[in-house]
Amino acid sequence: LGFLFGTLCFFMLVGLLKAPFCHPHGRMHGFHRERWGRHERRRHGRRRGRSGGFGRAATKVFKRRLDVDEDQADLIDHASKDLRNAAREFASAMKAGKADLAAAFEGDDVDDAALAALFATQDEEIGRFRKELISALKQVHAVLDPDQRDEAVSWLEKSGGWA
Repeated sequence: LGFLFGTLCFFMLVGLLKAPFCHPHGRMHGFHRERWGRHERRRHGRRRGRSGGFGRAATKVFKRRLDVDEDQADLIDHASKDLRNAAREFASAMKAGKADLAAAFEGDDVDDAALAALFATQDEEIGRFRKELISALKQVHAVLDPDQRDEAVSWLEKSGGWA
């Protein structure tokens, strides 16, 4: 559970670090970044696309390090895509709770009932994400052969073993 919680915290940290700098439509905020973006579009005639993010990059590293075949790669990609979608839904549900948190805090006293409802909703979302994560882990585990599983376990045991 500690590994799962740490992974979740890492994804949320990446989202927090990315949020103030990027516009939802891909344009970057800030004078220098905006100028650079216009320059690149003028020079290349189009805006550069995104590489796919951390999740896709981590999946590529995972598949390359384990030397998976095409059938395994397809199943791992499917499990990874499902997990990324679940993580997006989880993050949006957590963001939606910010308004409820603010409403519970705004009166003369903190609204305990509103906080209880907020935490119950968040617990449901955590449970839903946990089920998706377990499902993805089981799918990947079933696809790997014993040697690949041993290699994955050795990486999981190492600190920073995925990079």
